[in-house]
Amino acid sequence: MKKIGKFIPIIGVILFIYIIIDIGAEKIFNTFTQIPIHYYIIGFLPFFIRMFFFTYKWQYICKKQKMNFRFFYLMKIFLMSMLYGSVTPGGLGWHIRVIYLRKKSNASIEKCLANSLLDTSLAVITGMFISVIGAFFFIDVFSGLFPVFLGFFIFNLVAIIIFLKKSGGGKILRFFVRLLIPGKYKEKINKSVESLYEDIPRLRDLFIPFLFILGLWTLSGLQVFIIAQAFPIEMPSLATFILINAMAVTLTSIIPISVGGLGIREGAFVFLLSSFGVDASIAFVISIGGFLVKTIFPSLIGMVISFRKTIK
Repeated sequence: MKKIGKFIPIIGVILFIYIIIDIGAEKIFNTFTQIPIHYYIIGFLPFFIRMFFFTYKWQYICKKQKMNFRFFYLMKIFLMSMLYGSVTPGGLGWHIRVIYLRKKSNASIEKCLANSLLDTSLAVITGMFISVIGAFFFIDVFSGLFPVFLGFFIFNLVAIIIFLKKSGGGKILRFFVRLLIPGKYKEKINKSVESLYEDIPRLRDLFIPFLFILGLWTLSGLQVFIIAQAFPIEMPSLATFILINAMAVTLTSIIPISVGGLGIREGAFVFLLSSFGVDASIAFVISIGGFLVKTIFPSLIGMVISFRKTIK
């Protein structure tokens, strides 16, 4: 099992290489050269609004959990977490922020973990919500996508509703943990569950963060749309790019078999844009170019910040 677990994260990379070979490396390279540098600069600019939206939304959730952090401090953690999230399967590296939250507060590690899991889960569910709309839009062309996204959306929505309730989620956590951990740790388990649910937000408290996350997905789609405008062909509308971007990124969460979603995201863009007559090489380059302005460039900022901070 350990050997299989080590192999899983590179499946997406293999898929990425396969797509390059299938389309043609030279053709992809030539397509990349068609994007002027100023498109990357303009495409990167909406990230600063995204950064503000994300930090405000996250600070709002922290305050609901009675954890007060300075806005600028959370912004720095966001940039560093993006760095780790971009190089791990399923974005697991995002949860490195738990350590930084714990470092700057008197909150327990369980409370900080609940904060990170809740914030991430809400982002995924919102992405799935947009993806359901997108899959419905494409239902005549790709009929199999709608039930997949709808099923995952309902499952995750029900799961977060259950786990936000201590009476339901606490019992489920204790049941599964007891199956895996010896009985002598029973008291510690109970304390950990209590800490996990300390000041947990109510479901209605998540409505404002949900609206901000919708804005984040919209801005993310806008960044990809800007890159797409570099090509002298008729492209889908901005609204369509927002839907396609959400579907492609959400698939990397549903199928976490790659580092940073590499391969899965590109395959989804090629697959979805083909219905609009967009050549595979252009769709591939749009996906990579969008990933650069959405994630890689901001991650470089996070890398610089991380050099100045150490984790014990």
